[in-house]
Amino acid sequence: RAEGGTHLSPEDFHRLLGETPREELVLVDVRNSFEYDIGHFEGATDPGMSHTAQWPRFVDTHLKELQGKRVMMYCTGGIRCEKASAYLCRRLGEAARKAGANADPFVDSAPLGPAAEVYQLQGGIHRYLEAFPDGGRFLGANFVFDRRAQMKPEALREGDADATTIVGRCSECSAPWERHHGGRVCCVCRSLVLVCDTCDAASARGEYYCSEHAGLRGVYFHFVDGFGVEELQSQAEGLEALLAKEIGPKRKNRRTTLRKKLAEVEARLQQLKAQAPAEQEPPPRRCRACERPYATCPGECWGFWKNPDAAAV
Repeated sequence: RAEGGTHLSPEDFHRLLGETPREELVLVDVRNSFEYDIGHFEGATDPGMSHTAQWPRFVDTHLKELQGKRVMMYCTGGIRCEKASAYLCRRLGEAARKAGANADPFVDSAPLGPAAEVYQLQGGIHRYLEAFPDGGRFLGANFVFDRRAQMKPEALREGDADATTIVGRCSECSAPWERHHGGRVCCVCRSLVLVCDTCDAASARGEYYCSEHAGLRGVYFHFVDGFGVEELQSQAEGLEALLAKEIGPKRKNRRTTLRKKLAEVEARLQQLKAQAPAEQEPPPRRCRACERPYATCPGECWGFWKNPDAAAV
């Protein structure tokens, strides 16, 4: 291949992780944050992605930190690492050539480092756990995109697991939790969020926030029709304050998101102010995806949780 990291077998990947001094190693999880949350290699970096298209953003932001390091990458089955490592190698090569072009040949005579210092786990976590049934250097559970939602090392099957083997934490109460649910998603971007059964049962609205949108907690709600005038006014003020801080071309999408929600909140406010005051029952909790009552559709209308019978109703 013209570009891309060097493939390592699970055994070689495991060995190299143990041999590389920590200060020389950058171990990167190329999956989404919600996958990382329930299981990852010890010491791995979470790029903070909700979809793979955000990988270039991580690389471009951290390029200087990655230069001169041994970068080791992994994903679920190895497929995502192909494009991710190719992009990283290309950007490292460009940076090396730029540095070489700007160097004084009488002072900077050291050769440029090769892009081959990027390594990727062949077969991904799936093959690694087959090679190391006790989990090896992998902690927690491996997220999979089917109704199982996760797989654990053979030695840590569900019946044998305890809180000490769980790396995930509930986003609401921080209790050990590692199982995602189709109805527990970010109210902003719909990315999966770890929420334990206890917290979900106690939630009247089911409005949760991923790590990227945690700063919108208490201000941004997907469903606004259950709030009164004072609550909506508070939300509008909070959204305006956040909007004022989103400056620069890279924040354009965030500004658009906040403006749309602010317009929705203000429209609801005008509607309530035009109505005669009256006691109303709050609307029932609804599915974030299809907006039907949660009792009817607890997140079973999309993704690999999709229930054909529920979706047809």
